[in-house]
Amino acid sequence: MSRVTGYFVVLTANRSISFYGRNNDNFAEPVPDFLHSRNIPLVCFIINEDGNISHVGLGKRGIRAGTDLRRLNIHEIFQLKSSLSAIEIVNATSLRTKKRLIDKIESGGLVATKSFEEFLRVFLERAQEVLPLLNKFSYERRFRIDHLSDSTKKSLAEQKEAVLTAMNIAGIDKEKALGWDYLEGNRPISFLDGLEKVKLREDSMIISDLANIPGFNLIKTTKYSSSVFENDNTRLTVLLANRLPLEELLGTDLIYYNEDFKCFIMVQYKVMEKENDKFVFRVPNAQLADEIARMDSIITSISTIGSNDSIDDFRISVLPFFIKICPRIEFDPDNVGLSSGMYIPLDYLKLLQLDESIIGVRGGRGISYENVGRYFDNTAFKIIIESGWIGTNHNQSTILENVIRNILENGRTAVLAIKKKIARKISFEQEDINEEYLSMEDFLF
Repeated sequence: MSRVTGYFVVLTANRSISFYGRNNDNFAEPVPDFLHSRNIPLVCFIINEDGNISHVGLGKRGIRAGTDLRRLNIHEIFQLKSSLSAIEIVNATSLRTKKRLIDKIESGGLVATKSFEEFLRVFLERAQEVLPLLNKFSYERRFRIDHLSDSTKKSLAEQKEAVLTAMNIAGIDKEKALGWDYLEGNRPISFLDGLEKVKLREDSMIISDLANIPGFNLIKTTKYSSSVFENDNTRLTVLLANRLPLEELLGTDLIYYNEDFKCFIMVQYKVMEKENDKFVFRVPNAQLADEIARMDSIITSISTIGSNDSIDDFRISVLPFFIKICPRIEFDPDNVGLSSGMYIPLDYLKLLQLDESIIGVRGGRGISYENVGRYFDNTAFKIIIESGWIGTNHNQSTILENVIRNILENGRTAVLAIKKKIARKISFEQEDINEEYLSMEDFLF
């Protein structure tokens, strides 16, 4: 499991002028090259020339900024009420941590995870005003998450993967899914319930918005969590429905509905196991066979239903089912990267299971990166799905309530994600430009 860590940004006199003269909550600083995943938060402590921490922010490793230099992009910058001495905070840590941090607060740089957690604990004791921003990275939170049961973490990991997949397709910033946590003594119910940054809506609003979505009437009758993610162009409403506690769930299915094209696609997740030096998904698989039979029955029921012949109803393929085969997913709420798995169309998977290319030296059959032949990665999958090129047509979509019923009856989580465009809001300046243009047009013509 990857970890959030910290970075000490030590500003020279010249860079302090640039930092304090900025006109927004973002700042970029060239620093010695370092390694840290862009999908994992980085807490930045801004240290001025007096050795005091005056600001904190969240950072992200950027592009190269010269020979052996890297751009560090800092956002959500927060100014402390009173600057704190960096050396005094370091001196309040254990002797081992103190030795590791002395040089860092003088020259700057990336901090080891355990040293960061201890430094952060002391820092938050003295800077209570930044608790809303940084408390989600505390040791206590990590301890709570680490001590969830393995079965609960497995279900949460699958739900998180499905939610992030939907956000990726819809073009929603996945960082909006950061900050997952739960209260001590309260058993988590779903991945959505632990998010703090998402826009929460009343059930009555959800019911009103989604009243005409196929399958929603069934979800209303069961236990579900809901959240709304938005940007300037898109609204993504996500519902997680299940009939079992987290630790008893048997898997997760993503049902993605593009409301603009009235188009469904469905993704089921399967885990590869590591064998020697590679990951393999063994077939035949009894559970997968049952699930393919379910998918085939749905395909049969919609296969004779034609398009409405509108241009928005054109599809390259109306088969909505994909299997994502990926290495075992760990529940890491501080990493918003998608698993590097393989999206495989159902029909291709059927052929692959029977093909000689997946037979191993001992005669067993297993699908791996080396023998799969072709698959969609996260980027390619987003491209074919986001514009409604693949998936059910409008008329087929209206009869798919049985899909959700079958998922729930088989003890899985149905992640229903509904994507819809938002009409652009025109600013007063743009309205003025439009009015001026129309006036000129009336005058000229």
